[in-house]
Amino acid sequence: MTYIYEVVKYDGSLPGKVLMQDKPGWRCNTFLHWHKELEFVYMIDGVLDAKISGENIQIKSGDFYFCNSEEIHITAAPDKNKVIKYIVVLLSKEYMRSFFEEIDRIEFKIKAESRVKISEMLKKLVSIMESDDEYRLLNVNAVFMDIYHLLLSECVVEKKNLLPTNLPDNFAYAKTIIEYIGCNYNENINLKDMADLVGLTSSYFSKYFKNITGTNFTQYLNSVRLEHALNEMLYKGQTVTKAAMNNGFPNVKSFIEICKKIYGCTPMEYKKQKTIEK
Repeated sequence: MTYIYEVVKYDGSLPGKVLMQDKPGWRCNTFLHWHKELEFVYMIDGVLDAKISGENIQIKSGDFYFCNSEEIHITAAPDKNKVIKYIVVLLSKEYMRSFFEEIDRIEFKIKAESRVKISEMLKKLVSIMESDDEYRLLNVNAVFMDIYHLLLSECVVEKKNLLPTNLPDNFAYAKTIIEYIGCNYNENINLKDMADLVGLTSSYFSKYFKNITGTNFTQYLNSVRLEHALNEMLYKGQTVTKAAMNNGFPNVKSFIEICKKIYGCTPMEYKKQKTIEK
């Protein structure tokens, strides 16, 4: 069984991401997947089923579910045709590390009192996202900070194994590599070095990584580099050449080709499009 690792693309100005969803139920079905981010899903209108680390959960209007970092989860709507509306909030574990260095040793358990507070914060996010305030990202960031503070001050517990028991024993290899890439994507990284890091042959590691994450090693590495390079262009004003060199691409041509392959446009065209959208 494949457990897809999801790469979350951030707006470079925020330590998290908010997604407003308004779509028919059949479009809310996902594959089993996992990511480094903490996830809240707050239901505005409708019903959504979820399975989080093997536990079945259903949320209705006014309720939410929470996933710890790296928890495997899947969602489905019981009514495939009914349009449902909800908000997805993804919070950066790496941002939290700057406040709690031993973040890998803990997880979060949301008790009744904290749940009420978080529910109000999520409602506030909905209101902010539905407003036409051109500076609404400042308010979004303020709510993020409130949620981060509440989680760290009220919800910390000792970490347990978050992965289902039917996962392969060597699932941790993929997590090790993903974490390594997250810290060293701008360095010279190749498949053989990563295979050696976890003690596997190159051929076995290549098949293993794709089976676990749903993408091959090179595609995953390139996607991480691409997002960092594009964010430097969007939010730091870097040139195409500087963004490519800063983020592990061997040359500008490689950066451009990968951007065209993934987004169907050059980095400059991508920047222009995003600037117009903003």
